[in-house]
Amino acid sequence: MNDNGAAPAAPFVFSAEALMTLPDRVLSSLARGCQVALAVLIAFLAALESTGILHPASAIFGALWASISAIVVLQNDISATGSAARLRFWGTILGAVIAGGYLMIWPFSPLGLGVCIALAVAGAHLLNQNDGGRLAAITVTVILLQGEMNPGAHPLVTAGLRFFEACLGAASAVLVSWGWMRVAKYGRFGG
Repeated sequence: MNDNGAAPAAPFVFSAEALMTLPDRVLSSLARGCQVALAVLIAFLAALESTGILHPASAIFGALWASISAIVVLQNDISATGSAARLRFWGTILGAVIAGGYLMIWPFSPLGLGVCIALAVAGAHLLNQNDGGRLAAITVTVILLQGEMNPGAHPLVTAGLRFFEACLGAASAVLVSWGWMRVAKYGRFGG
């Protein structure tokens, strides 16, 4: 505590980014923005086309879901992106199984949503995938609400498509991260 009773300011930490010149930092930031945009574009188009063939009524929603997955999974390096993709896979499959199973028996309800989220988070915790619980809860929410918005779709089709689209988004992120690493290794762009 300082004299005013407030906590002292955190000390400035030197990093490679802090020492970058402004033009380098702008280029690096733009490159990161392009990396995310590319992953989203690939995920969006892949899901729009594939879901459009499998279930045209939910194609745009599937493209949105794949895009969100790409953003969630893409990290600053390939190792972290791979870890995030595995977490996304396990969290999504757990959430899809719980939500799909629920919708096979009962229609959507707010209470059911809460129960399914609790089961998804608890299931991830039991499997030592604590961070996967957040993704499982998000997946449960998306599938149950999609089931409510599109009650004519079979619950297992809805759950299966959302799982598939999340995997498309994760795969897009991994592909872009890997490609970006290769480009950065052999040239200045992106690194």
